[in-house]
Amino acid sequence: MKERLKKILSASPLKISFAVILIALVLFFIDAPFLRFMELKALDLRMVSRGVIPAGGETVIVTIDEKSLSELGRWPWPRTTIAKLVDALKDYGAKVVGFDIVFAEPDANSSLQTVAELSSEVKSAGIQDARLSSLLEEKKKLADTDAALARSIEKAKNVTLGYFFHITAKEVGHLTEQQIAGSEEGTANSRFQMIRGPKDHDQSPLIKAFAAQPSLPQLTYVSENSGYFNAFPDSDGTIRWSPLVIRFGDNYYTSLVLSLLIQYLDWPMVVLNMAEYGVESINLDKLRIPTDESGRLLVSYLGPTRTFPHYSVSDVLNRRLAAEKIKGKIVLVGATATGIYDMRVTPFSTVYPGVEIHATVIDNILHQNFLIHSGWTKFLDICTIILVGLIMGLAVPRVKAMAGIALSVALIGAFVAANTALFVRYNIWFEAGLARYCGGLWDEAIAAFRSVLAIRPGDYPAQLCIERCETLKAHPPEGGWDGVFTMTKK
Repeated sequence: MKERLKKILSASPLKISFAVILIALVLFFIDAPFLRFMELKALDLRMVSRGVIPAGGETVIVTIDEKSLSELGRWPWPRTTIAKLVDALKDYGAKVVGFDIVFAEPDANSSLQTVAELSSEVKSAGIQDARLSSLLEEKKKLADTDAALARSIEKAKNVTLGYFFHITAKEVGHLTEQQIAGSEEGTANSRFQMIRGPKDHDQSPLIKAFAAQPSLPQLTYVSENSGYFNAFPDSDGTIRWSPLVIRFGDNYYTSLVLSLLIQYLDWPMVVLNMAEYGVESINLDKLRIPTDESGRLLVSYLGPTRTFPHYSVSDVLNRRLAAEKIKGKIVLVGATATGIYDMRVTPFSTVYPGVEIHATVIDNILHQNFLIHSGWTKFLDICTIILVGLIMGLAVPRVKAMAGIALSVALIGAFVAANTALFVRYNIWFEAGLARYCGGLWDEAIAAFRSVLAIRPGDYPAQLCIERCETLKAHPPEGGWDGVFTMTKK
């Protein structure tokens, strides 16, 4: 009995291989955080190594940059300046103009305040003069810069305004129910037109909002539509996903990207396809947009900043551009000047304008350039884990040292080459990092993260991954390792 038990419990290449494969599969299905983190970094590396992909040419960015600030003064500018920008873009022939900016507060205007105070004093003094009242009313209209912007937006008939959602209950603690209801009314022109799917679909995976912060009602009501520009980074601070749908109250809302495309494509039906597990996809006329269950699109970045044309606001206002640079285009207006814009971390850069992420997603959708990570790729991930585990655990120990090294290198090389080729040519993303990490391929993992550091020096997450891989290489985990890295010091 003891001999039989000893035989069963004794280690062998076959048993070790099956144990490692089993652990790797468990980690794959539970989506272990650290392994997911490593895979995301590997995805960044593959995206950068793919090189720059030319943009389709439909989208340009008009920027609030250092040049514009130098010529037009410090930000924020008077709404009359924004009104002139809307007029200029209309004159240039822009098909759609989207603002990655929210105009939530009335423009600070001392002239308007002075006219209002004068009107109040005239009324208090009992002065009844029709000519004076008419003059004051005319001056009030001229001084109201928000009204001037509203007139330009209404005249242009091509403006999509941006807004943002409050995502946590803490953010809306100061708001009354009436204010929250008012914010819902101010975003009504960005609701999905049709929801298709089972009545009992699961809503829990979707991003839920507690309130919206739209632009001023007088601006919202004259715009063509609106869309939110919320962004949600991954655990390492990198923006890899674009949320195309957010649930607020009983309705679903479109992002700034989708709202711009709805207008650009001449108002097609936009359909949110739901499944029992959450969001299945989004249809925009004949375009199908694959999403995860939360309604997020994995962004396929085309390159570093300025992959899309950037034009200064001051150049647009002063008519310094050739008409063909803007005519018929989707124009995104956003800030890129240091100190006033939303710095984002992307696979290509730690300083990337948020407005250019919107441009990238627009290009992805128009040209159906998506990163594929679906059910069948996950099936192949599982097959890869099993195959790598069996070869590394059974074949390598049975050959001589040099032959084992050569076999390991050949296997790793073939695996990486095939993975990279499929990603570059077909945008297919396999979870290669998990198989390599669980297979104990520390040198390959270290080389990958050093490549990340070569592209983005000082990247702390990549440095941390290298340190952990080096520790595991020097002190290999014992049998039954569950993939968890145990810290030995603070």
